[in-house]
Amino acid sequence: MKKTIKMLALGLAMVCAAFALTGCTIDLTGGDEPVNSLTRAETAPEDVTLPEGMDPEAQFATQMTDSGMYIVFNGINDKKTDYFTVPGGTLTIDASATGEATGMKSFKINLWKKMDGSTQYVDNTTIYYYTDGEPHTYTITDLDPQAQYRISISYDAYKYYIYGKMRVNGAAA
Repeated sequence: MKKTIKMLALGLAMVCAAFALTGCTIDLTGGDEPVNSLTRAETAPEDVTLPEGMDPEAQFATQMTDSGMYIVFNGINDKKTDYFTVPGGTLTIDASATGEATGMKSFKINLWKKMDGSTQYVDNTTIYYYTDGEPHTYTITDLDPQAQYRISISYDAYKYYIYGKMRVNGAAA
């Protein structure tokens, strides 16, 4: 009986090792046929310039301006903005960031809508931004101008952190 259990354990360990060695990955390189379909931000023409007076070294800060909302994040893993509106129904989110985890090539944002007593994920708004330090952009359309939203920024490498900045055009207080 003990020998059978040891053999089963050894077999299971070999299957797990073989699975780990297959190199299962999510293709974020823009190849012709990605392994998984992710919504990815595209290269942006210019970097995000923070408004005057905004601390680029803050751990997490937001600032509303006439053109939208600016976000700076340093050493975070998962943060959420305060609620804001989208009067024009469209958000364009420009971001540049770097990450500590060498295997993680991106971070993600999600859009959440304020409901009566809760918050609901807005379908199809998980967007992946590369952590290569270069500017990237993505536009979300068809949002309710009367609703309140917030952005969640997260890095799936839970023991590591991201550093960057964002401009959210179309957001209003």
